[in-house]
Amino acid sequence: MNVASHVPASLPMQIRSSAGISNQVDAAKRTVEVVFATETPVRRRRYEGWDKIVDFDEVLTISRAAIDMVRLNAGAPVLDSHSRYSTQSQIAVVDKAWIDGQEARALIRFPVEGIDANADRLFSLIADGIVRNVSCGYSLQKIKIIEPEKRGDVQKVIAQRWAPFEISFVTVPADPAAGVRSEDGKQLFELQAENTTAAAAARMRMRQAQFIA
Repeated sequence: MNVASHVPASLPMQIRSSAGISNQVDAAKRTVEVVFATETPVRRRRYEGWDKIVDFDEVLTISRAAIDMVRLNAGAPVLDSHSRYSTQSQIAVVDKAWIDGQEARALIRFPVEGIDANADRLFSLIADGIVRNVSCGYSLQKIKIIEPEKRGDVQKVIAQRWAPFEISFVTVPADPAAGVRSEDGKQLFELQAENTTAAAAARMRMRQAQFIA
């Protein structure tokens, strides 16, 4: 792969198929335990030029070495459908996050009943088993690119280091062509990319990408 290629700053919003809400809903403590990420591949799209769309599969590595949990364990926000532009969209907080086997889990705490009508409504829907889907926003720090081996396969992008910064309760995935862009499209950083078809790892300068899983 040409080192000038990069994972885009615009990706489809998708929900990881095996992520979701466990049966651990504590009505007294107003907490919910969720699985916010797994290693299930998620089909993504990027644009090359103006008219070419390229599919690739993204896999988030689930391990203590791979996931930077600092922001989550510092009390990251829990949002309604990834809306980050108003405090009214925050309906809960992450009390703690951890790795459980091949799953990334979090304990989410809602406010005391009566403080926020939106939070009360969502907690009731979760407790009743109506709202079940969970998604997370994250930034990529290091990736490994695996080129397709045969015709019909797609490229794989393995997130070897990544950092979740919010968790959301959502309804259904958006259209695969819909994009979710970074908070600051002008901010740049060095993303280390390891290409299995190259002799050595290459560094690429790219826009800081913050994604939705």
